[in-house]
Amino acid sequence: MREKIGFIAVGQAGGNIGKLLKDKNFDVVFINSSIGDLGTLGVNDELKYHITNGLGCAKDRDSAKQVAKEDFKNINKFIDDKLGNKELYYIIFSSGGGTGSGISPALARILTKVFNKNIGLITILPSDKDTLQAKINSYECTKEITEIEELCGIFFLDNKTRNDIEHINKRFVNLFDKIFDYKKYETIKGNIDEAEILKLLQTKGMISLSSCEKGENTEKLIKNIEDGVFAPFENDRIIKYLGLSRGIKFEDEIFKEKIGKYLDKFENINQEYTLAILSGLSFPLKRINDIKEEVTNEKETIITLNTEKEIKLEDLDFIKPKKEKKQEVKDETEVTVEDLINELF
Repeated sequence: MREKIGFIAVGQAGGNIGKLLKDKNFDVVFINSSIGDLGTLGVNDELKYHITNGLGCAKDRDSAKQVAKEDFKNINKFIDDKLGNKELYYIIFSSGGGTGSGISPALARILTKVFNKNIGLITILPSDKDTLQAKINSYECTKEITEIEELCGIFFLDNKTRNDIEHINKRFVNLFDKIFDYKKYETIKGNIDEAEILKLLQTKGMISLSSCEKGENTEKLIKNIEDGVFAPFENDRIIKYLGLSRGIKFEDEIFKEKIGKYLDKFENINQEYTLAILSGLSFPLKRINDIKEEVTNEKETIITLNTEKEIKLEDLDFIKPKKEKKQEVKDETEVTVEDLINELF
């Protein structure tokens, strides 16, 4: 099953997580505008792609987009050559950086709309201690993500949850790796099959993972969900699917009361631990709105310091309902890379 998933690590933060996944024997490629960042990864050169004419983007999303503008076809060819045909691809990046934040939403749109790939995202939200520029980048990047209708599930890692970024990355990778142990626990009492795993991962919306040790209880699992490394849930208590590899006596009513109800549950019995996969969660608007407030509170600082680019905070307010686009939309079969580049840049 793991061989049916490919990872596209973009930028330095994406590369750090991608390297951890590569160490777990997942198929990963690494894309960056900086040769120096690619050189720190300790992976084979054949898995690296340096964006043509890239010299690094210094947290400048617009610079990243312009550097990659003429290179998207080559990037897709590199992905196909190195990863082959996968059931699902994840793009990994920091929403607050330059290269990853700048090109990943555009890459996701091109790979879904032009090349018909199933694309999910693993993105990182900034901590309170991150710079104002990182928060502005995250805000703009997340707005672009919300506009991609074809996306599969999204993991929002949240650097606000821990002071130790390396711990967050390792925790996520260890949890994700456990998903693919499902065949070890096939019994007549319950199975999770490959189609159900794919459904959990491909369902549109946010995905969250959590676990607890064998012998613990539902309350401990719930606490670990609430104290996890992912963006906090919305208050709407919407969970489309629950995947549960269960090593505890699961108390369904307690879970529904404290976390939320689900449409369906895929379950097996695990002899070693409990893993919960919560899929189809609502987009974490409250967390994004908190970033918006932090940016808004520094409006005067932004205006004073930013002499090259005028930032209109109202343009960043994607929490409001979208207005319908009036221009004629081409049939999807006619959309090309050039069409999307013209629209995005």
